[in-house]
Amino acid sequence: MAKSDLAGRRGAARPRIAAVIATYNVASYLPEFLASLANQAGGIQRVQLVFVNDGSTDDSERVIRAWVEKHSATATVISQSNGGVAAARNAGLDAVDADWVTFCDPDDVLSDDYFSQVTKFLDIYQDESVSVVCTHLMPFDERTGERTDTHPLRHKFQKGSRVINLHVEPTVHVSAGNTFLRTSVIDELGLRFDAQIRPNFEDGHFIARYLLGSDTHRLGVVASAKYYYRTRGNGSSATQTSFLMPEKYTTLVRHGFLALLREASERGTIPRWLENTVLYDLFWYFKNELAIRSLTAAAPPEVFDEFHELMREILELIGDDAIRTFDVMGVEFAVKETFLKGYKPEPLRPDYVRLNVVDESRQEVHLTYWFSGAEPTEHVIVDDVEVAPLYSTVQEYQFYGRTLLKRRHIWIPRGLRSIIHLDGLQVSVVRGDQWGHAESLTYKQLNPTIIGQRRRHKAELDPSQSLLRYVRSKAGQTLLAWRRNLDKQKLKSELTAVQVHSPTVRRRFHDAWVFMDRNTDANDNAEHLYRYAREHHPEINAWFVLERRSEDWDRLKAEGFRLVSYGSAEWRLLILHAAHLASSHADAYVVSPLDGRQYGQPRFKYSFLQHGITQYDLSRWLNIKPISLLVTGTRAEQQSIAQSSPWAFSDREAVLTGFPRHDALLRKRASTPESERDTIVIMPTWRQNIVGAALRGSNERLRNERFMESEYAQTYLQLLHDERLAAVARETGRRIIFMPHPNMLPYLADFAVPAHVDVLSYREADVQQVLASASTVLTDYSSIAFEAAVVDVPLVYLQFDADEFFNGMHIGRRGYFEYERHGFGPVTHDVGQAVDAIADIASGGYRVAPTYAERAREAFPVRDGRNCERVIGAMKALDGGPRIEELDHAVRHAAHV
Repeated sequence: MAKSDLAGRRGAARPRIAAVIATYNVASYLPEFLASLANQAGGIQRVQLVFVNDGSTDDSERVIRAWVEKHSATATVISQSNGGVAAARNAGLDAVDADWVTFCDPDDVLSDDYFSQVTKFLDIYQDESVSVVCTHLMPFDERTGERTDTHPLRHKFQKGSRVINLHVEPTVHVSAGNTFLRTSVIDELGLRFDAQIRPNFEDGHFIARYLLGSDTHRLGVVASAKYYYRTRGNGSSATQTSFLMPEKYTTLVRHGFLALLREASERGTIPRWLENTVLYDLFWYFKNELAIRSLTAAAPPEVFDEFHELMREILELIGDDAIRTFDVMGVEFAVKETFLKGYKPEPLRPDYVRLNVVDESRQEVHLTYWFSGAEPTEHVIVDDVEVAPLYSTVQEYQFYGRTLLKRRHIWIPRGLRSIIHLDGLQVSVVRGDQWGHAESLTYKQLNPTIIGQRRRHKAELDPSQSLLRYVRSKAGQTLLAWRRNLDKQKLKSELTAVQVHSPTVRRRFHDAWVFMDRNTDANDNAEHLYRYAREHHPEINAWFVLERRSEDWDRLKAEGFRLVSYGSAEWRLLILHAAHLASSHADAYVVSPLDGRQYGQPRFKYSFLQHGITQYDLSRWLNIKPISLLVTGTRAEQQSIAQSSPWAFSDREAVLTGFPRHDALLRKRASTPESERDTIVIMPTWRQNIVGAALRGSNERLRNERFMESEYAQTYLQLLHDERLAAVARETGRRIIFMPHPNMLPYLADFAVPAHVDVLSYREADVQQVLASASTVLTDYSSIAFEAAVVDVPLVYLQFDADEFFNGMHIGRRGYFEYERHGFGPVTHDVGQAVDAIADIASGGYRVAPTYAERAREAFPVRDGRNCERVIGAMKALDGGPRIEELDHAVRHAAHV
């Protein structure tokens, strides 16, 4: 180890505070952090800085030394071989000579008055019983620079700077970066960071051992000192990538969470703050499994059994009341129920059913209940008659390879009196899920009671209030009401309310059926379904929504579409009158188009037409959407959603109709002569991790200036420049077309392609005509493969990044569809293999190989051009009409005939 004191302290007073800064390959972040040190009010010289270069291979140490020399800081720089953050901090602790120590991370930023605010707090609270002080942790997004007070543990700062009694308010504190600890206590306990606690929680483990060892229960909170921690846009932080590491599920859990609980148990009763600390981290493991995007999708399966056994041991030590009453952050009911019941030796048997929805159009009632293990026996009695559920499914909650909890969904007829028996016992019917009762009286019970009591009294008639106080209060209320009445949003909503009731508007938009694809683009299932509805169902008051600036607007206007501009005042009136909304997309700007605080919940029934056939698990994204009808295109897809699975939908919602756009695609392919089927089309999908952030309320995204450096861009550039591919196209008289996903539109101009390649966008080209004219299609994971299969176009998959694509940071996880087993063409893994596959197809006359042709026939046994008719029928069934005959029923009917 080499140690250098760059600014000696001979003759200087002993610093009150020391900051240990473990550094590893953060040269690009250091300037911002060091600038925040240099900007400290009163100077940084009164803080001992201990930098530990933990074997960085970049310029981190050079940057630090140059900064220390420039600012004459009281600093020590230690260089050592890489040993991890725990070893680095321990080396720094050995060099500390101050009363208090903190452990800043060098990729974060401190507010300008950070250390002065902490010093002021220490001056005020000199009581020795306060030996832990924390500052206000706030995230900032490195992509936008935005700083927000959104950390899950922010609530302890809402009352300002204070001292918390952890016995009374058992809050959670797990970050050493914004924590100040007494060095005398650390030395007395002989504490050091435990190197085997990794890839994270080393902070929480150290702080918990400090609190347990010192028997400290008073936590100082400095709300005015802001610690801004960086959330990295490239997903490279230890917290973001830790879920990929085996030790996250084994060593950390065993020697971190379990060891702390056992140590506390041996001392006596496990304190609630420690139960909350362990639960806080463990809940994130399970919340991430339910998240739309999470790296837990790529967690190492070989450690799952050990992880679940450790969870069982931990939950034997944590009381049920701690789980039930945990309110440090929001936790899904399914996660808490899993902790309470999922690891018990006996299965969970339901003692109530929950009433969720009453469908007044169809006179049907939606009920759910939780269970584990075998499905309970079920007897439903409606108005003294036993009935079978009209529709049902079992939603499985799988965490790290194991189904720990299930939720049964049933729809029954509406009656005057319904009774439910499960496993032979009559169960209660409730309107909300229940955890049981708390063992202690807390603010959660007190505050609603107090508020209810106060509401029963007229505040303005409170005799204890002085005249001056009453006048001030009344004036403040009057001013606030006046400001609210002048609020632009309120004025707009009130004007909208007047227009909604206008006879002209009511006649125009009465029971409107609203169709839309993206707000920026059409030419998808909604466009095709609208066209069919206008031609064949004049009784439907159909409208199509699109942004006025869309390149599709003039085309559709010329065709006679009744268009309404997305986001306009007219659009708001249309949405408020709508009986149905049908869209190929399910983004928030589609399904929740109006602000619920101003306009309430929408009245329309939402039909999800889908942008592409679902081939992987999108349940985490779609389960929370208000979907009344989910259009599906193949029986395998429909069954993967409606049968026991992670999905919350039954065959009531998931209906096999076929895609509306396939009707037109089949017609266009049939009308395209063989001589005009002369293109090799390259149509990859997008990647979440390389596009910019989505703009709120729109389908558009910010631009990523480093897009062309990505493996995705480089791979397709290599393919487009491949000389063998060019030769195959030239020798067989084919053109090459590159047409990536619409989300890649901002980068199309960046692709420098050879002259023989045409680059097309979904906005300027008719994608259906492109497919109808194709000799072969190359894609990756895109559902465009199903489009090719439905019209018998030869297909090649290029999947060079499968592990990354399915690591959980895109939208879906791996599902029922296996490309090698179910795909409609060969699966290749690099450009060379892909070109070989295209050459093989060309040598066979651009015909689909028998194996893949059979798979296409199994997926699409009926191609009768009546998908639009079935979808309209399914939408009418939402209003009480008859259930439609589904797509593959026609096969059995034809066979019978």
